[in-house]
Amino acid sequence: MIRSAYIRISQTLAQHSVVGLSLMHGVGVLGMISPLQEHFRLLTPVNLLICGLLLLLNHREINRTLFTFATFVFVFGFAVEYLGVNFGLLFGDYHYGKTLGPKLCNVPIIIGLNWLLIIYCVATLTDSLKLPVAAKVLLGAVLAVFIDWLIEPVAMHYDFWAWADNFVPLQNYLGWFFTSLVMMIAYHLLQVRADNRIALPYYFIQLVFFLLLNVYLQVH
Repeated sequence: MIRSAYIRISQTLAQHSVVGLSLMHGVGVLGMISPLQEHFRLLTPVNLLICGLLLLLNHREINRTLFTFATFVFVFGFAVEYLGVNFGLLFGDYHYGKTLGPKLCNVPIIIGLNWLLIIYCVATLTDSLKLPVAAKVLLGAVLAVFIDWLIEPVAMHYDFWAWADNFVPLQNYLGWFFTSLVMMIAYHLLQVRADNRIALPYYFIQLVFFLLLNVYLQVH
């Protein structure tokens, strides 16, 4: 009885979360291509926080392992960005704009959460496949690079970050691959159980969001 009630509540929460995420990103696309884009893009940190909260609420088993993984990805993600922005290591010559909010040592504090959301959703996707762990790790890193490839043009246009000579170097994608690889390895070493009904929908909502903005930028 209790279990069936819990399942119903979980399903309802997941359904409402997916609808909410879809509406939020749909409104976000319209806002980013409207005359009010300046205001909408500054809501990006709020968007990331809401998405993170919804993913946490829908994670089936919230335990120490999950928080250990989340802390590692957040801190490691921030650390590689610190090295990248301040010393040109890993990714190339770039700097952050104002869109992602307050910074610490020239790096937006929220960037660690951005890494976490991407890796968590990618890990959920690959973990659902019947593949060897090594294949899941490699595929996860590739999928993370793919979403970064979609984000880059949007990020440069809306002042998330900017590259020297307005050119994204191959080094960036290699840096993303190896950084994601380390995070995916940590996911499997810690044996995180990514049982989350909205992680996959959120990943594809993100893909559609950035695809639509890329199409808009191409035709304008």
